[in-house]
Amino acid sequence: MEALNKKQQCENEEEAGPMIGLEEVKTTIGKVKSVSDLTKGSNKAIFAQSLVAGAVFLLTAGCGMPIGFSAVLLPQLQTPNSTIPTSEEVGSWIASIHSASTPIGSLLSGTLMENWGRRNTLRLSVLPFLVGWSVLAFAGGHVLIFIGRLFCGLAVGLAAAPSQVLLGEVAEPKLRGVLVGAPFASYSLGILIVYTMGSMLPWRTVAGLCAILPIFALVALMNLPESPPWLAKVGRGQEALRALTWLRGGQMAQARSELAVLANRREQEEKDALAKQKNRRISWTNSWRQSPILSRLVLKPLIVVNVFNIVQILSGTYTIIFYAVDVLQQAEGGAETDRKAELETAVLTALVRTVITVLACLLLLKVGRRPLAISSGLGSAAAAVALGCWLYVAPAPGTLPWLPSTLVILYVGCNTYGFFVLPGLMLGEMLPARARGPAGGLTFAVINTTLFITTKMYPWAVHVLHPHGLFFFFGLCALLGTLFVYLFVPETKGRTLSEIEDYFSGSNLIWQTRVKEPANGSV
Repeated sequence: MEALNKKQQCENEEEAGPMIGLEEVKTTIGKVKSVSDLTKGSNKAIFAQSLVAGAVFLLTAGCGMPIGFSAVLLPQLQTPNSTIPTSEEVGSWIASIHSASTPIGSLLSGTLMENWGRRNTLRLSVLPFLVGWSVLAFAGGHVLIFIGRLFCGLAVGLAAAPSQVLLGEVAEPKLRGVLVGAPFASYSLGILIVYTMGSMLPWRTVAGLCAILPIFALVALMNLPESPPWLAKVGRGQEALRALTWLRGGQMAQARSELAVLANRREQEEKDALAKQKNRRISWTNSWRQSPILSRLVLKPLIVVNVFNIVQILSGTYTIIFYAVDVLQQAEGGAETDRKAELETAVLTALVRTVITVLACLLLLKVGRRPLAISSGLGSAAAAVALGCWLYVAPAPGTLPWLPSTLVILYVGCNTYGFFVLPGLMLGEMLPARARGPAGGLTFAVINTTLFITTKMYPWAVHVLHPHGLFFFFGLCALLGTLFVYLFVPETKGRTLSEIEDYFSGSNLIWQTRVKEPANGSV
């Protein structure tokens, strides 16, 4: 009897017309303020969202490969019998030039995913991946290596923001932490794979094999729906309802309610924009002020996200990825040691990063973002400062030879579960829907511009600061990042995207002085 009732209910819903537009959704559902109580989920919904996440994970693993490639490429190019002799200066360009083109891809991705869709932008990013890896696989000199790295950097820039935005928009609040954080696990897996292949294979072979994952990602993305919020935004309401119903395991009422919330919020934003426009004399001198990025609702989270990202990069998170073998050599005091042993230790750091990223994604289901980030920053700072102290004391060679590498691995472990994962979560959760495309592209452009500068300046920093000073600097930046999280980053666990937007639309600046509301799920 219960089965018959469920069947009849489904038939009634179909007769009610699932293919409806947003105006009809609003009329049917009304002015819904929150859908926190409606996101119950189901096994089918979890499976559907996991399929989308899996396709994105294939591509983000591909994004991790060019990041880690320089760590295995440079040691092979700088061996005495290398067919392409490479100086330290040229090596710094090989490592950093990837991040020179990534901001271009990031800025392009903002416009592309707003006008062409999140999924289509991800599919487009596969093309420069294939070109870049093909050029690297057949490179016979530095020029072709630079070109290949540029194309791979462009691809990473095109894919980074849309992957986080897509997952943030399709995931239910209770799954959003693990789904939006999980690309960093696959990103770490890509680094681990390229480190492992580089420890056994010539770099040209590694480059050729790295083209496989993007191809698999393209095939997977061909068979999955576009982001429902984006479809709704561009007026394709019927497609949005159909896609969201599938992502919610066939729960049409929940899909309609979520779309109603999106429609109501967008309608209110349009009214607010019109009201401001009437009170302002329109001229070319103030047209720039009408940009959605410059509104308080967007600017506040944009500043929070980007300030944290810059401090996080300065704390050494990505320097160790780009220069894993060299960093391990500096951790030994800068002495020439067994490169093969250092590469094996680099593989171990990548393995630790991958495992801890997976554990962090699981922790995000139970633990808030702030506790993870604060403990991660403190642990990273402690490990970096301890290593700096050890190098400053300059013990005799052979004294506790395992300690420097252990402290580097400890740093990587602590840094990964909070500082490494948090930027993706912040992008997927904090940036408002109406400007998520351009704001996401701008954010990744800032990230990769900072990456380019820090990666290019690493050899200079080692000479000027010396190894101990470099790790002291990493520790100081980790502490500053921790303080920033404590003061300015809100707790978003279990909140809907609409509730997070409500927090930033208020007068809140410092988290500790926010206006606290009853414990009903609000931020």
